[in-house]
Amino acid sequence: MKQINFRVSDDEYRFAEELAKILGKSVPVVVKEYGLKALHDASIELALELYKTNKIGLKQAWKMTGLSFHEFTGLLMARSIDPPGNTALVERSIESARAARLEDLFPGKAKEDLKKLIRVPEEST
Repeated sequence: MKQINFRVSDDEYRFAEELAKILGKSVPVVVKEYGLKALHDASIELALELYKTNKIGLKQAWKMTGLSFHEFTGLLMARSIDPPGNTALVERSIESARAARLEDLFPGKAKEDLKKLIRVPEEST
């Protein structure tokens, strides 16, 4: 088990002490419980922001939150966060599709035989 030590101002300690008294808990327990809750909430917000801006992938964002995958995807849907698009990949895919030739897609088949099976626009000369 690890221990974390840090200093707080007198005002911060009084605040934690008052809260602990109301809750019937010790100051260290209150600071630990609420501090870890705040860290958890912050990790979720950070993971969502990093995913939305395409700085981390889906799996890494999910793992960062500590949520189940179902909870995480539900959160993405509730916040209307779509998967980030990879514009460069989409453009390369479109370019590859446009450059494809029947001979490349169906090697060993005669072009005339393939034209009988599918409608091919006339080639410009």
